[in-house]
Amino acid sequence: MKEIKDTIYNSVKRIQEATPDHLIGLSTGFESLDGILGGLVEGTLVTIGGRTGMGKTAFAFNLLRNLAIEKNIPSLYISLESTEQLCTNILIACTLNIKYRGLLSGQLVAEEWEKLDKGLPRIVNAPVYLDTKSTYTIDDICKTVEEAVQEYQVKVVFIDYLQLIFAKTGFTENRYLELNYITRKLKALAKEFNITIVLLSQLNRNAEGEKRLDHRPVLTDLRDSGTICDDSDVVCFVHRPEYYHIYQDEKGNDMRNVALIIVDKNRLGYTGDAVLNVDMASRRFFENPLDDNMMDGLTSGLDMPSVGQPF
Repeated sequence: MKEIKDTIYNSVKRIQEATPDHLIGLSTGFESLDGILGGLVEGTLVTIGGRTGMGKTAFAFNLLRNLAIEKNIPSLYISLESTEQLCTNILIACTLNIKYRGLLSGQLVAEEWEKLDKGLPRIVNAPVYLDTKSTYTIDDICKTVEEAVQEYQVKVVFIDYLQLIFAKTGFTENRYLELNYITRKLKALAKEFNITIVLLSQLNRNAEGEKRLDHRPVLTDLRDSGTICDDSDVVCFVHRPEYYHIYQDEKGNDMRNVALIIVDKNRLGYTGDAVLNVDMASRRFFENPLDDNMMDGLTSGLDMPSVGQPF
């Protein structure tokens, strides 16, 4: 227990240390998203949902880039889906504006080799930590996070993705209850170590149905949702209308190469949509192209994957 005078002191100190841009947590690196979220707040569980092909993994790596490479904030990325090499390639691509397929095949143009040569030290010296075990129980994750916080002072943990995590015992016949148990453990983990946990989650197929013409995801689309929504302090979705061959919104705005980060739940701030530009060739999410310091100007003629192609 704590006396109220101690908690008030800490609250006043926090108010005094507030940033001029009114953030209550770590900046995501996207001004429009920070305006909604107020940043990534310590002690919270943030869930990012998306259908296959929407780019939720790429978006998570862009957040990782903005935090660890741009702001030098120690961050851990746990991937149960990808190898170390694939994770590293995504981070290189979105940081240095290099085509992801080129990194996989080694077929880079001279300009990209130059970017790689000049930009790698930024990534090498960043406090980024990767863990890509193929099988992970929730107890394994708790142990890994504890070690990362104690040894590397990690502030943000990314987990990709929820549906690949299992509990050791007790829920073998009820996956719904098992996932509920896992999200509660992750929420408690974030509070215990005062860190932000960013959890990626698959969605069910409801958004694909003919009845929902805009295919816009909602909270009930979270697969085996249960207490995912209850335990999460923030729930947002990565949505690219172009994936569904929607090239204009109802106001006539061009939706090509656009991603909506839909904040559908936020205990600490507002809800709403952050509109970002996206270049799927390099897996980059960015705001004003003219202000994007991750690029040396937009590259014309990029080999863009066809609309609807998952990655």
